[in-house]
Amino acid sequence: MKRIILACFVCVFSIPFAFSQNVEDQFNCGLSSKRIENNMTFGVGIYNIYNKSDIEKLFFGDFNALIEFCYEPSPEFNPCVPSGFRIIRDSLNSSYILEVKHISNYREASKEAKKEVEKLQMRQLLNIPVRLLDSLPRDVLNQIREYNRNISGYKVYNKMYSEELPKHFKVEIKSIHISNQFADKLYKMMGSFIDNFKAKGVPGMMLDGYSVSFHTVVADEVWSLEIHMPRGNAEIMTNLFMKIIKDANDDQLDESMNLSVLNK
Repeated sequence: MKRIILACFVCVFSIPFAFSQNVEDQFNCGLSSKRIENNMTFGVGIYNIYNKSDIEKLFFGDFNALIEFCYEPSPEFNPCVPSGFRIIRDSLNSSYILEVKHISNYREASKEAKKEVEKLQMRQLLNIPVRLLDSLPRDVLNQIREYNRNISGYKVYNKMYSEELPKHFKVEIKSIHISNQFADKLYKMMGSFIDNFKAKGVPGMMLDGYSVSFHTVVADEVWSLEIHMPRGNAEIMTNLFMKIIKDANDDQLDESMNLSVLNK
């Protein structure tokens, strides 16, 4: 798995970690969405997680952490796997924990889900014995054909697949205590990054590629930014966070080095 994470980092994220002051460098991003919402929703202790993806809900559960980052790779052939991290307080509320997560069996789960969906589609098809077809009214035959066409169609398959896939995921978790200084710096940087992000121009036509999401809690609000194929400062931010994930998984997280990057 470490080889997969390394391949992902080298193949996709290989530019220097230096921020540009030019906001125009967001121009070539794919579609993006920035939201400011209530952190809590109806009822006491119920967090607003409705706009998170299935992967984010799987990684981060039913509450919004101080900082959350999630990387979702292209569904096509790709050495990367869904991964992310969040920063939370420990059980005594005395220090910060960096919680790194990734789906260790992403490709295997995809194959298993496809097989299950194909079996489910076959079970739901209406197979009428040939000897009975001639005895059925034409409108009934048309309804059967339309039903079978819908069940075996791409739209229904995608819906079944998206519901089945998470059932096969195995999430690996690694927790590391980090300093208050490092956590505070990441928190301030995340808030500033989301607040200042501007989507410029018309998104390019991108039918493939990876997506990232950034979340932070500010007072009673949760700030979220989702980007498909980030560019400019958004890509640099993604690179930095993916490096933190890789270093944490390799037991080589160097806070002083990352702080020096963040301070620039």
